[in-house]
Amino acid sequence: MTPFPKISELPDVQSLQNGRYVILHADDFGMCHATNTAILHLLKQRAISSTTLMVNCPWSLEAASFAADNPMLDVGVHLTLTSEWDSYKWGPVGGNRKVGTLVDGLGHFPQNTAHMANADPMEVREELLAQLQLAIRMGVDPTHLDNHMGSLQSHHFELYFELALQFDLPIRFSKRSSANAAIETREKIAFIAQRAKEQGVLHPDHVQMLPFFYEKPTSYDDVKRAAIDMIRRLPQGITELLFHPSLDTDELKAITATWPYRRFEYDLFLDPDIQEAIWLEGIRVIGWRELRDLQRKQRR
Repeated sequence: MTPFPKISELPDVQSLQNGRYVILHADDFGMCHATNTAILHLLKQRAISSTTLMVNCPWSLEAASFAADNPMLDVGVHLTLTSEWDSYKWGPVGGNRKVGTLVDGLGHFPQNTAHMANADPMEVREELLAQLQLAIRMGVDPTHLDNHMGSLQSHHFELYFELALQFDLPIRFSKRSSANAAIETREKIAFIAQRAKEQGVLHPDHVQMLPFFYEKPTSYDDVKRAAIDMIRRLPQGITELLFHPSLDTDELKAITATWPYRRFEYDLFLDPDIQEAIWLEGIRVIGWRELRDLQRKQRR
């Protein structure tokens, strides 16, 4: 397999708008052993360019030790306030702090983001800070921040943004809202984008995700065709293309019914046809580390 020629240094932000750049990004590092194994192999093969660590999860120590032993790996922090699976759970990392608005009756994060509207901002901030500090104590040099299941997109986004400023990290965020988004949402996105520009916090121009939920059974070839079509349609600027690769082990099958598609997403980025599509489109592969370095250079 021929690895992508990852760019080691980015030009200025304005120049990035004139080309097509992609961050090939794997979410959920640390979720389980099957996911760790898949992501680590993709990173070592240089088949993808970055990942993001869930410090709350049972296998986070394994993932963090890989990152600490391989400091050039591009690893961010996947800020987490939800725990979506029925029988595989996690919760806050902050010890005995007050976290009552963040957890269910068993002390786990809830399965979806509905609780975020009523979450105490102080509890949210302290938990997010604790997660980031824990990642650093585990030996990770974070390249960026993003958030699990978009839990901070509608509520408490300002806290997410404050952490980006405090640690001088780029964040997952796109100023291009959906045409179907409510006026209030579009206005909020525009405000945050302007603030990010003023403060020098970098973010992708576009964020796209490979789906792992399908209305009907879907084959690998179907997923592959959809992925190639998505690659061919990538717009100018920086796009983060995110996905959730994993091996299809008994462990993963016990956790989630999405396991076939997570395995597909592992196979996709080892597939020469996917690599060829990126080459033929003239798309340049970058990582979050390059965005972080550019941000810190410009904010000095």
